Amino acid sequence: MPSQVLPMKHAYAFDSRFLFILACCLVSGMAQATPASGTLPSQLDDLQAENETQRWCLVLLTVLCLVLLACLILLKASRHRLVQNMHLDIERKSRELLDIQDQVHQANEELRVINTNLEGMVEERTLRLSKANRELDMFLYRASHDLRRPITTLMGLVEVAKLGFDEAVARMLFEKINDTAVNMDGMLEKFSMINTINHEEYECGEIDFTDIVNQIRQSPTVATYASRIHFDICVDADIRLISEPQLVSFILKNLIANSVIFHSRSSDRTPTVRLSVRQVGNTVGIELYDNGIGIPPHMLPEIFHLFYRGSEASKGNGLGLYVVRKAIEKLNGEIRVESEENKWTCVHITLPQLEAKTIALTPAPISTETLATATA
Repeated sequence: MPSQVLPMKHAYAFDSRFLFILACCLVSGMAQATPASGTLPSQLDDLQAENETQRWCLVLLTVLCLVLLACLILLKASRHRLVQNMHLDIERKSRELLDIQDQVHQANEELRVINTNLEGMVEERTLRLSKANRELDMFLYRASHDLRRPITTLMGLVEVAKLGFDEAVARMLFEKINDTAVNMDGMLEKFSMINTINHEEYECGEIDFTDIVNQIRQSPTVATYASRIHFDICVDADIRLISEPQLVSFILKNLIANSVIFHSRSSDRTPTVRLSVRQVGNTVGIELYDNGIGIPPHMLPEIFHLFYRGSEASKGNGLGLYVVRKAIEKLNGEIRVESEENKWTCVHITLPQLEAKTIALTPAPISTETLATATA
């Protein structure tokens, strides 16, 4: 700090000049105090008295100068300490400013990350909303057509009945009416499942897989084919899963219905549906195998889409696997399906433990490695 050091140099120069002047005054005083030769005794006494007075004055003046010099030295030392303290204070404040600058930089970086995450969340929500809107549009369009189809079938059967019929024709007509009614009931049931998955909150409970499977085997869709199919059900005795029973039932019901409906018609093998449920760490693994018709490889990426059917000849309505996907998403589970066309299909599901009271919708990963059965 040159502006502060310069006065100190001036002070040192002033002290040197002052000491020089003081020495000259003392020498001069001593010269004046020396008696001249040839003076009278009375004059000598007066000169001695005057010299004595001058010496005391010089002593007092010297003491005063020394005191003043000491004060100047103390002032310089105090100023030097003050300058040092100012330097230390400036360094401390500089460090504080650097710390504050680092904190501001860190806060800005955190804000940037938060903004990036928010943008990602907004983009993800926008994509999900767009997807939901597209699904809704498709749902309304296809639902209106699929609901009208069984009604027109019933109307056509009524017109045939008006023409008259014998017992065999009557039996055939009643079977057609029953099939149409069952198909419509299944479709409306899946509509209800989709609405339940999308709009209701669930309380978790312990899952009784044996009871769920028994109820599914007694359902009209599965019971129709029960006599033709061999069921192999294996549920671990110590299985324990805390989840939502209704959603687990939706998953198993649609998958088992697919396996049953699309069983093999070949005479050289017995149609088989094998269900295995086992504990895998803190999760539960479900494996459903059937030796049915499988699914062609080019259909694998599409089978979980809304209203997707493997072919126009399919008796399904394209909702079964869509319901499975939505239910697994809500349970935070995973699904992986393997299949070989005209030979077999195996669906692997992993369901985690859910301890919360209610279940929030969270997308789950879906793998279509070699995917399963055609949609019911």
